[in-house]
Amino acid sequence: MDFLTQSIRLFTFSRIAVRVHVIYLIWMAFRLFDGRADLSFNLCWLSMLFAIILCHEFGHCFGARSVGGDADQILMWPLGGLAFARAPQTPWAQFVTVACGPLVNVGFCVVSALVLMLAVGRWDAVSLNPFTPISAEVGRAIQDHAWLWYVALFFWINLYLLYFNLLPIYPLDGGQLLWTILWPIIGMHRALTISAQIGVVGAVALGLWGLTQQPPSFILIGIAVFGGISSYQALQAARYGLRDEHFRSYEHAGRYHRTEGWFSRLMKKLRGGPSRPAGNPNPGGWEARQEREQRAEEEIDAILKKVHEHGLRSLSYIERQKLERATRERQARGRDFDHLA
Repeated sequence: MDFLTQSIRLFTFSRIAVRVHVIYLIWMAFRLFDGRADLSFNLCWLSMLFAIILCHEFGHCFGARSVGGDADQILMWPLGGLAFARAPQTPWAQFVTVACGPLVNVGFCVVSALVLMLAVGRWDAVSLNPFTPISAEVGRAIQDHAWLWYVALFFWINLYLLYFNLLPIYPLDGGQLLWTILWPIIGMHRALTISAQIGVVGAVALGLWGLTQQPPSFILIGIAVFGGISSYQALQAARYGLRDEHFRSYEHAGRYHRTEGWFSRLMKKLRGGPSRPAGNPNPGGWEARQEREQRAEEEIDAILKKVHEHGLRSLSYIERQKLERATRERQARGRDFDHLA
């Protein structure tokens, strides 16, 4: 267990470590035994929710790799999932990285909807309305075929998560997609300012909606608070020109060598151009390692400067994780030198 992040490591897949926050486990236990529904139902939908969110985050990770970036960790926590994905700082690369998460939900919706349509024999068996996603015919079919209930639940969860993630609240996928779409039109900082302003308004609206629920939805309120704080931090970063892994300019990004992902190579083949590594021809060599270490040092310096100028509370969650990881690595190197001495 990592006591700095209060998370437990579950497994590693494709060099991506999956961790779960202890508060998320407490929330799942609370929902499992809350008594408002049958235990088997709670276990089923909580398991589906965890698996779908995890696949969504893997979509972000593999999306980043497809455009030449990388990803090494996913954190499951009470407000959803966090993919620690690093993509090249260009509008297209960021767009692909963000969009690949919702695309996972779109794929799941399409497959489960087709199953329901074929089982019922009607093309209107499902709806895009998240409040009434399935028709009465599907309800009657579930009475005859119990397994369709699981398919209908799977479809509803994916549809709900898809709509929710596309809300224009930074840093939800909808807010980040808006940023990447506006970026090449009006510039990165102006696009970030507009996206963050819309995110603040959207977070307030979401929080008010959560308060009007009976009983109040603390999950919606928590996500609204998180989205509002993140949107405000993004707005401050855009206004004061702060630089971190999310807000690096074209020129700053262009200083670093990177290799093309499979998506970029595929697009070059379709256009008839050559497909070869961009930048450093030996991405795994000593020079590339030096570049990565230099970039990491510059990121830590930027974070420390931000702490000095605006305080520790100005750091985002990802910035805190980077700072804590760098501290642990430096402490480990210090212990190694003491051992050698």
